Amino acid sequence: MPRDKRILVVAADSQVGRWLQHRIEALRNDCHIELDSMAAFERRLATDGTGEFGLLFAVLDFSNTAEQPALAWLERVMGIPDTPPVIVLAEHGDELAAVGAMRRGIADYLPRRQVSADLLTAAIEHGLAAHRAPAESQVVHATPPRAAIGAMMQNPLKVPRDLIPRYLLLDTLGESARATVYLAHSAALDRHVALKVSRINDGEDPQFSREFAAVGALRHPGVVDIYDYGMHEGREFIAMEYFPCGDLKVRLQNPLSEYEALDYLRRIAAALSAVHQQGILHRDLKPPNIMLREDGGIVLIDFGIAKNIDERTRSTAAGVLRGSPYYMSPEQAQGVELDSRSDLYSLGVIFYEMLIGSKPYLGATAVEVLQLHVSGPVPCLPPELAQHQQLLEGMMAKSRDDRFTTADDLLASLNQAAA
Repeated sequence: MPRDKRILVVAADSQVGRWLQHRIEALRNDCHIELDSMAAFERRLATDGTGEFGLLFAVLDFSNTAEQPALAWLERVMGIPDTPPVIVLAEHGDELAAVGAMRRGIADYLPRRQVSADLLTAAIEHGLAAHRAPAESQVVHATPPRAAIGAMMQNPLKVPRDLIPRYLLLDTLGESARATVYLAHSAALDRHVALKVSRINDGEDPQFSREFAAVGALRHPGVVDIYDYGMHEGREFIAMEYFPCGDLKVRLQNPLSEYEALDYLRRIAAALSAVHQQGILHRDLKPPNIMLREDGGIVLIDFGIAKNIDERTRSTAAGVLRGSPYYMSPEQAQGVELDSRSDLYSLGVIFYEMLIGSKPYLGATAVEVLQLHVSGPVPCLPPELAQHQQLLEGMMAKSRDDRFTTADDLLASLNQAAA
């Protein structure tokens, strides 16, 4: 069997190793997958080596952050000639662990608790592609984590890697009509960042400056850190914290338990409380704008259309609705003045989606969806979740006067229910 059809799984825990082996076999029945314990792998290195394999999966525990034995193991293995591309399945890792592993030249980094079939498939394809192009895979950072819960784009980078001074572009994380977000390495910070770069500015007012001003003064674990903002050759750019665990939208590809949904709700509400106390409305709260940490923490991002609460804040500009129709409050859909209860409505939509696994309102067009937000009934939860109906209605009531007044009121209700 050719090398690019042979995959080796290495795990200290035999149960986890067999689980991963079976997952890969189910996804790639054209490949032969072998399983080694750590001791068996060391014997293999001392005798035959790993040259017969096209890909190596290593299940590593990053809980010992002081001595970092997992990184030391990776550095030793990656330094052995003819080692195939390595994909790390991380236990108890975090962003620093991901960056440290990437610097050792691995092909991908996957937090175990976030792994889905789609992400694992993408990681395997990326790893085998790195095996078929060894000259590229030997360059540090040339193969950043393509499947690491951030749903990175599959297209190769098609822009100069030094598009913005002081930042080395590594991969494309996402695109919109106004901007592209790249995984980049900051030489000044010596870390990976998410770098959002605008299209060429043709005399329009800068867009990212509002986001920089809105978030720059916020210091809260539930709000993204912004490191840098500027303009270069007609393009705005903003550098912010990078989250290898990806966003809530990706997490929702797998069902959440009732407890997990409530826990996420509590964390998002706490972050919203901090944002609202600073006088800021998010106005575009949705799962892709809620990033995840390895420890289950959440971080709000994308304050590009955020507004100050004390401004006469409407949801329209020149007749254009801003925000996602699926998560838009009735008053936002109607273009009237907004307050913090609009963000709470969006959070209610997210809570329903976390509990049920689907959006509450669907339609053939955006207009149909918006009409349901304005005049459709608040969705009813199934009997097994009926105890949360009052909570849902406190966020998704059509009249904002019937909703929770603030995020703190929502948190108080959650704490009271928990008690």
